[in-house]
Amino acid sequence: MIHSVEILLPVTYEEVQQLFKHNRIKAEAYEKFGAVVKKLSQNVKNEHPGFSYTWLSSIGKGLWNVHLKVDIVKLLRKSEITEKDYPRVEALIRKFLISQFGNSSHFDEHTLTRIDYKLDVVIPNKNHQKLIFHLYEKYTERYRFKEKIKWGKDEQGNPLKYETSQYHKCKSIEFIIYSKEEERIAKGEEIQPYEKDVVRFELRLKNDHLNAMKRNDGKGKNRVKKLSEYFKADLYRKYMINHVTPIIRKGDYYKITKAEKILDDSNFSRKKKEKLRSFLVDVSKNGIDAPKQYLSKPTYRKYLQDLEAIGINPVPIPKNRKDFPNFMRNPFIL
Repeated sequence: MIHSVEILLPVTYEEVQQLFKHNRIKAEAYEKFGAVVKKLSQNVKNEHPGFSYTWLSSIGKGLWNVHLKVDIVKLLRKSEITEKDYPRVEALIRKFLISQFGNSSHFDEHTLTRIDYKLDVVIPNKNHQKLIFHLYEKYTERYRFKEKIKWGKDEQGNPLKYETSQYHKCKSIEFIIYSKEEERIAKGEEIQPYEKDVVRFELRLKNDHLNAMKRNDGKGKNRVKKLSEYFKADLYRKYMINHVTPIIRKGDYYKITKAEKILDDSNFSRKKKEKLRSFLVDVSKNGIDAPKQYLSKPTYRKYLQDLEAIGINPVPIPKNRKDFPNFMRNPFIL
């Protein structure tokens, strides 16, 4: 349900000095403040897995904001996080704050600035994993202002192609699908038992989006920026359905010959069956956005709905790839 969160905590200047002292940080020894925060975060990670400081900022009059990231999967040492885990998560965050500041009252005033929702799917067959990322190359280039990114940059700033991931982003929300094992290998990190064969669907809600949802002027949801509010299962499900399903689409994956048999057995008219088959062929060759060039928006949406109604994902498995199966279930199931 949740991978990680970032929260903002209001503290005093004296508490910042206490934080440095507790974590054996001599701020005056560093030329840049960013290096101080980096060293602070490293020390904290070593002693408190799951916690890290991303930044500290002065807001004037002796007041500061501490930006804390919490990896909830690491914190609980398990992958399956549910709403029922919230009391334990809060208790562990408070315990950490007591170790850092001597009390946990700062959590009462926290502000949620980011939350990463996730769905982990175990796919032991590596060929199926390969097929998944091949199919996702055919998906839409843009949805709800989220643009598909095929190339990024590694830690050295060099071009990096997302071979075992799919990345969609905008200013306020990001969506990425990736192999946890490949991520660990790329970072030179140990693969945890709960990460073996896992493909992760991750939806990242950033601060701009959380601020928009806080608005109470009719443009937002009047939703408070608190961890407890975004830890609700119903809200998680709503976000995944509204932001992920329209990209991944519903229905299982078939080669065109298998899809044709399902179409033939359907109750659609002969003419509709022919049009849906042509639609599938075009998507297979040119991607799911290709039919938009000649179909009206209502017709395009209707074809997607018709296919999904009979259990066919609109992106077919390439018929000439003998290394790919004729059928594969859609792994994205909430």
